[in-house]
Amino acid sequence: MPRKTLRSQARSMIYSVHQHMLKEANEGVKNVNQVQKRTADATGISVNTVKRVLREANKSDSSGSLRTPGKKRPRKKPVTDMDNFDLGVVKRCIHNFHTSNEGFPTIRKLQMKLRSEINFQGSTKSLSRIIKKQGFRSKRTADKQRVLIEKMDIRFQRLEYLEKMTLFRQQGRPIIYTYETYVHVNQSNSKSRPEGSHSKKPTPHILGVGILHAGSDLGFVPNSLLMFESKPKISKTGQYDINFSTYEKWLRTQLIPNLPPNSVVVVGNGSYLNKPLEPAPTPYAKLSIMQAWLSEKNIPYKKDMLKPQLYNLIKLHKEKDKIFYIDKLFSDQGHLVLRLPLYHPDLNPIDMVWAVIKAYVSRDDTEANKIYELIQEKVADMGLKYDWKTLGDKVKEIEDNYKTSDVIIDEMIEKIDISGNISDSGSDTDCSSDSSEDENDSESNNKDFIYFEVPNVKSEEEATDPLGGIKQEKYV
Repeated sequence: MPRKTLRSQARSMIYSVHQHMLKEANEGVKNVNQVQKRTADATGISVNTVKRVLREANKSDSSGSLRTPGKKRPRKKPVTDMDNFDLGVVKRCIHNFHTSNEGFPTIRKLQMKLRSEINFQGSTKSLSRIIKKQGFRSKRTADKQRVLIEKMDIRFQRLEYLEKMTLFRQQGRPIIYTYETYVHVNQSNSKSRPEGSHSKKPTPHILGVGILHAGSDLGFVPNSLLMFESKPKISKTGQYDINFSTYEKWLRTQLIPNLPPNSVVVVGNGSYLNKPLEPAPTPYAKLSIMQAWLSEKNIPYKKDMLKPQLYNLIKLHKEKDKIFYIDKLFSDQGHLVLRLPLYHPDLNPIDMVWAVIKAYVSRDDTEANKIYELIQEKVADMGLKYDWKTLGDKVKEIEDNYKTSDVIIDEMIEKIDISGNISDSGSDTDCSSDSSEDENDSESNNKDFIYFEVPNVKSEEEATDPLGGIKQEKYV
């Protein structure tokens, strides 16, 4: 068996067991049947800890291996884990290079701009990770300089969205924005709700409360607030997602009944939003199901075709007439769905509202059993006091800036010589830099560095004014 380096806690436990054995050798063995108590005395830990470890061992595999508590718990990275609002700020900083006649930005230029104007504390390597997640790729020009260029399919989605949005506004249709967010707080031992009792000693478990709501220039859509407890979908990243049945019920019972006639409903790109109405057959579906699907779509095929050949036909055609479940749900009631382009939460004014609500709820002294009450309190306050039209006007300004930027981007691409083709695949050239990860990414700098959200505010007025955050965007 290979030797392992024992940590200080294990070494201390060995010493405690040795001392306990010496004591038993001198005084004799007592309380032989109280195994857990003797284990606790020998190891120097509490009986409750012994019980907890034994319960975990009984649930584990036959090897008896035990994991370190919290080792795989989702943890926020101090630099690269940015919320939607901050990511929108970085994206607009890149686009401002285009509109200010500075050309395409490099990683180093962008880092210097963010450091001088919004106090970005990360390295070029961390910044590369951030912007890669936003759909940008680094390409080398003929003069060996690396420049950042947005993926073509992301630009296409944005252009289509902006064209449709302009048309709907000209038609005078109500624009309703929907979006979800999550608030994380310490969960009490009793797991109680606002109306129940609670323990004063919270456990380190994390309670994720999902919030679904909708709003327009007139404010929140009445009676459309939904709150629900949610657990991480992926433990390593801490990402959350909504169960489709929960979302569908919200649409049917809360949102759709309260929408103005002939509304355009703006949604994001979550998996629950893209459930097909009639899913295409999978590669392992029965032969008869594949043939029936092709026949229903009037797609010709040969009777002697095998399943790989049939499925290849299905792949070629399944996206053409694809209808999403929620699109049909809205259209049946006279409404239309418009999806945000990927990586563009800044085009949704309700995302600005979430920053305020999360700052208000996720305070250090927030008790878990009060979280639902605090969310309702803040939503009601914002519905009464805020000028939602100003939020909408801010988004329209951002839309106009993107339109201007896209024209300039095409003009600049024509003027520069980029070696190779710009690929939109994940294997495209990474946005990496020659510099290595610096000390700014360590836990010693575990703080928010894009100061456009509202945490740590001093007064109630500051804590409830999303427009205060918007006005600070003098650089973006």
